[in-house]
Amino acid sequence: MVGMRRTRSLRHEGLATIEMALVLPLLLLLTFGVIEYAWLFFKFHEVTNAARQGARVGVTPDATNGEVEAAIKTIMTSDGMATGYTVSYLPAGGVGGLDTGELLTVSVSIPYSRVTLFGLPFVPVPTTLRSSTTMAKEGP
Repeated sequence: MVGMRRTRSLRHEGLATIEMALVLPLLLLLTFGVIEYAWLFFKFHEVTNAARQGARVGVTPDATNGEVEAAIKTIMTSDGMATGYTVSYLPAGGVGGLDTGELLTVSVSIPYSRVTLFGLPFVPVPTTLRSSTTMAKEGP
């Protein structure tokens, strides 16, 4: 009777080990995928913040493209994305020549490969993180 209990107990332990071996890789993939997506949303928020700050500087009365790009660079550098990003304007000339009330759109984009956390090949992520902010030019 005692030997029968021991065999049954060992059989259950072996079954638990096999179940863990099958489930653990799936749980790890799911966990790392969730972490990668959280990182993606965090970095997208930072790119959005840089575009917003650039637009805020750009719509002030005497702003220049250099001031806008300096504001964006400050944010991107503090967020660990100092290189590899691009800034674009609409209208294409930037802040110069805009009259009061005209719209300025500042766009910031960076390849996701430059900010990826794990770079897991099985997690579908965008190729580029891009954000735009549009504001009206302020008057004197």
